[in-house]
Amino acid sequence: MNTTPHRLQLCTLIGALAAPILTAAGSVFEPDQIPAQAQIPTQIPTQHPDQPATQHAADPQRPDPAPDPAAASHPSILLVEADHTPTIEIEWTAADGDPTRHTGRFPYSADAGREELGGNALAFVAVGGTRLTKGAGHPRGAIVRVGFYKADPAKPWFRGITSDTTITVRLTGVRFNQPIDADPRSIVQHLKYAPGDMEACGIPGDARDQFNTADPRDTLNDRTRPGIDARLGSLAVVGADDNANAPETDQNAAETPALGTAAVTIRDGHTADLEITFRYPALRNLRDPWKSDLPGTFLEPVHFHVEFEALPIGTEPMPRTHPKN
Repeated sequence: MNTTPHRLQLCTLIGALAAPILTAAGSVFEPDQIPAQAQIPTQIPTQHPDQPATQHAADPQRPDPAPDPAAASHPSILLVEADHTPTIEIEWTAADGDPTRHTGRFPYSADAGREELGGNALAFVAVGGTRLTKGAGHPRGAIVRVGFYKADPAKPWFRGITSDTTITVRLTGVRFNQPIDADPRSIVQHLKYAPGDMEACGIPGDARDQFNTADPRDTLNDRTRPGIDARLGSLAVVGADDNANAPETDQNAAETPALGTAAVTIRDGHTADLEITFRYPALRNLRDPWKSDLPGTFLEPVHFHVEFEALPIGTEPMPRTHPKN
């Protein structure tokens, strides 16, 4: 099989030279994210901010009624509980049938706090993400992302795979300070490529960021270009019919063939588990000129993350933006 050795050797050489930059602690990829620890309140309100204070000016001897337990248990701001450490898992099965699985518990940090997960992957879990930076998040929501960087940018992400190999990413045990809903259509997979590798492989510089979404209407506040840097609806939602707050499917939205599945599960009312399974070609840049899904024939991203948005229970999700014609 011809894998264009001259092109691959050049891409590999550029990637190897860029490795010290791409793995430096001061990552350039998500510089504006705030570690979760900085967002945890020292006190939780005992009274809901929308509940008026009780006054009895006409009868000062009358005791105040007992506080509403539901109001007291719902803080005004939705936050993760940083003392509950989530678990990251990534797994796939090689062409020879040998399964590979890497897992670990990771405290909330940010890109610069990534640590070894296993294989060629460094990992982290953090608050915030693409939906926030593009102004597409819900004003009452909380976004959590699980991210991965190549430990060695010159090596492939996954051992022994084919174009049909599926990779599963799980983030479990994300606990919040109040009961939540989570719309699985908020799930986004964000890919980033090394600029030097892109230039060497003939990919335009404005294609550095690529997005795979679960919602075929989700253009991230009109800040993506479907078919150019975004595959809308390429992650088929699992269990959307069971989520009362999930918006109805738009038959007129631009949708690409599914490259995987995405789901968010709520446990005990407060805890969310994220899972996506995607085919290896989901990592290919839409503007890679070679248009091949075979491993070794397209440029892999040096970083990708998956995120979801949680909402206080009973909160309606934000309407998605219709793709422009």
